[in-house]
Amino acid sequence: MRILVTSFHIAPQSGGLRVGVLGLCKGLAKRGHQVSLYTTNADGNKTLDVSLGVSTLEEDVEVFYYPAQKTIFGNVLSYPMVRALRQRVPNVDLVLIHSLYQFTSTVAAHYCRKFRVPYVLRPHGILDPTLARRRRWLLKWAYIQLFEKRNFDCAAAIQYSTRMEEEMARQFMTVKSPNLLIPEGINLDPFAKLPHRGSFRAGYPEMAGKTLILCLGRLHQKKGLELLVEAFSRVAARRDDVHLVLAGSGDSDYVMRIAQMLRDRGVFDRATITGQLDDDEKFAVLRDADVFVLPSYGENFGISVVEAMACGLPVVISDKVGIWREIAEAEAGIVTTCQSEKIADAIERLLNDPGLRMALGRHGKTLVGAQFSTDRMAERMETAYQSLCGVA
Repeated sequence: MRILVTSFHIAPQSGGLRVGVLGLCKGLAKRGHQVSLYTTNADGNKTLDVSLGVSTLEEDVEVFYYPAQKTIFGNVLSYPMVRALRQRVPNVDLVLIHSLYQFTSTVAAHYCRKFRVPYVLRPHGILDPTLARRRRWLLKWAYIQLFEKRNFDCAAAIQYSTRMEEEMARQFMTVKSPNLLIPEGINLDPFAKLPHRGSFRAGYPEMAGKTLILCLGRLHQKKGLELLVEAFSRVAARRDDVHLVLAGSGDSDYVMRIAQMLRDRGVFDRATITGQLDDDEKFAVLRDADVFVLPSYGENFGISVVEAMACGLPVVISDKVGIWREIAEAEAGIVTTCQSEKIADAIERLLNDPGLRMALGRHGKTLVGAQFSTDRMAERMETAYQSLCGVA
């Protein structure tokens, strides 16, 4: 099949979006499909240093970057990408459109209808009614009425990654299109050759001999880092062998706020905020960590949680992380509410029980291999997409 994938950006700071989009593209290409990815050079308030309008090959996937402009709605538009979509859409069998509230997505859906090419919409958790009302609700409501409702109703399918995302979407709007439920996946190859334990700690003397509690990903308000700092301060008050690692990049004002909160709680010298990590550093910190925690207020899927489980780490997550049901059912981690005292109790329970840590880590690795690998995701998508296109 000839498959076109569109995403308004895949900047490294986008975290799970980048991993999910590229993983899907590479997984389908590995199964023999011709996959092209159209995206922009948007990177927050900056732009990526990439070649524009020309094909870049990433493991048999053609990636095209186009210059991004911001609109009055605060979303992304790219006129060169619009022109490229008009030429490419009639020559593919299926279009997979990632994310909403973006003119690039709206235009892709328009051309699919114009040229009668089936398309699948992938919301990436944006249809969470609680998150949608937090910022620019009136603008989003207007955009939905003007553009997105028709895009949804005319789609060949709406693709969700978790049961929780599908349930939240039903609360948000009623659409006529059928649903697909296909979990995200990660490439497991790098996890078979992790660096030796201690390689990350070696660069941070303050971590020597400490039990590392890790939160890895984009440092954003929705991740519940305030809850984690509160929980860690409770644990640190009772134990002197723990160290908190916040790994990832984020808005500078928010990161400074978290740093000040650590100072106010008297645990600043027992925490490290690493900033953005490259892939080698990411695998090194996952290898060295002892417990992974994500107390998010809203997490569509939880790619960082899957990566932690793939390393055999026991995880503590909130019941707002999309895959909490799957983790609970597999006994692969501890699920708690968004309350600092509950999170602290879960962390201490793991720290006090090495046998439980090992068991949860073992169950997590099994769960990832069975449900959350790129190969498994691509297999499910291939079956679903061929059915939508009437391909045997």
